[in-house]
Amino acid sequence: MSLIVDGRFLTAKATGLHRVARGFVSAAKDAGVELEVWTPGACDDPLADRAIRLPAGRVGGRLWEQVVLPAAARGRTIWSLTNTAPLARPGVVVIHDLAASIGPAWFAGSMHLYARSVLATARRAVRVITVSGAVRAELVARGVAPDRITVVAPAVDEKFVPAPADEVDRVRRSLGLSGDFAVMVGWADPRKDVATALAAHARAAAEHPHALVLIGSGHPTFAPVSMPTGNDIMVTGHSSDADLIALLTGAKVLLYPSRYEGFGLPPLEAMACGTPAIASDIAALRESTAGSTRLVAPGDVTAWADALLDGLRGKLRPPTRPQRTWRSVGQELADALPGGSDARRLR
Repeated sequence: MSLIVDGRFLTAKATGLHRVARGFVSAAKDAGVELEVWTPGACDDPLADRAIRLPAGRVGGRLWEQVVLPAAARGRTIWSLTNTAPLARPGVVVIHDLAASIGPAWFAGSMHLYARSVLATARRAVRVITVSGAVRAELVARGVAPDRITVVAPAVDEKFVPAPADEVDRVRRSLGLSGDFAVMVGWADPRKDVATALAAHARAAAEHPHALVLIGSGHPTFAPVSMPTGNDIMVTGHSSDADLIALLTGAKVLLYPSRYEGFGLPPLEAMACGTPAIASDIAALRESTAGSTRLVAPGDVTAWADALLDGLRGKLRPPTRPQRTWRSVGQELADALPGGSDARRLR
């Protein structure tokens, strides 16, 4: 019998977490796992298989996940992919990180209940899939049985390859970039620590003039971050995949000074586009980058400025494309999901 996929994430504003969720569903399907993706109300996303009535009101989405979806599933296993799941009907859940518990000051006050629900979900789930050994250790420390946790790291999407020169020129013209520039992805999330990136940029610019391009925008769940300003600072807001790939390709270096991550895809995406990355020396990023990038202590502005100068001057290790593929991800998911291995054996 096929798994029911909680497709609520397909109707939300796409974030990095949602991109990984999409990748997991697609990879599992490609590996032969039988899935039905159910969404709250009509959804034209190609991954969606069936629409289930969405209750009206501001909390309709939460009611759909906690009440309507499990009732409609009638005992079938539900696979939830974005940190929360029906608490009354334990199934399989993907826990990407515990950021809301570890750093509540990074989030709006309304997220305190969400933080508790993520831990409750993980403790009750039949199977927890998480994206790194670092998060697995955090879950175990908070009472989740280790034998119910499987680590399945995501992969970089195949579309992340060096962009053609004309695409890079296009985004350069659109932002008025005429010289060297560095990029940072997700600056409006407080845990990404844009303050360290800005301070390092200011110090490095005195020796090597360049621009800093900040990609991303705020979200109601985040605590507010002040809008950066300056003649050599460009804030793009949300970028399409084409623009993001072109910016990553054209940049001299990616800065990723995050204070906390569950996995951390942007450094790997930058390397896939041929651009070196500088990332925080924290557990999840040490794990995901596996010695392939420059790691710097979080918040050490002097060290970040020195690393940025090395990147601007071409002194960082030339990047290579990460070797992990979504095919491997799918095979690991098939082993972790109920019935998944049986599906693979029947192929």
